[in-house]
Amino acid sequence: MPRPVEIPHPEKSGPRARRGAYHHGDLKRALTDAALALVQEKGPKGFTLREVARRAGVSAAAPYRHFADKAQLLAAVATQGFVQLHEALDAVVAVNDDLAEQALAMGREYVRWAVTHPDYYQVMFGAELDKTGSPEVITAGIRAFDDLLDTIRRCQQAGLLPAGDPRATAGPIWSLLHGISMLTIGSELTHVGIDEETEALTDRALRQMMF
Repeated sequence: MPRPVEIPHPEKSGPRARRGAYHHGDLKRALTDAALALVQEKGPKGFTLREVARRAGVSAAAPYRHFADKAQLLAAVATQGFVQLHEALDAVVAVNDDLAEQALAMGREYVRWAVTHPDYYQVMFGAELDKTGSPEVITAGIRAFDDLLDTIRRCQQAGLLPAGDPRATAGPIWSLLHGISMLTIGSELTHVGIDEETEALTDRALRQMMF
């Protein structure tokens, strides 16, 4: 009796199969990396899930194994960004014992991280991201914000900042840092002739506001 011919499954043959199939974790990371690259090239609005799949080298259906739509993919990217920002801010706290310098260094690090990761930052704070439908993004964002809040509390306890609700102090500080970050990412400061180095500008602005 002739041996039946096995017809290979489309996803188990071809160049992709020769490279080795994606594991679930690898696929998710490949998709988020591809999304970041496309954000850098086209902005958060300028691409589709199909383009993400093409950039990652997988089938058009592959993204749907992890993300129901583009909004979920952007939420995953934003969550990664907030986690990395938290880690960067946390590292600053670990190496600075002086509270005033810690607060200033944290502000400088926030802006430095933002302008060196503009792809992440545009997704984290872009209008395309609906945080209300992405609790993991909110959780990761609050964790990063708490780094700033905790430093403000300790500065208040040491008498370096006025007493009161630390959020009342954090609001203007965060607004300042976010504004410098976005203006730098968009090259808006240089367009109007402000050529001061970003770290120096951040430090000077924070000293005027806080101390």
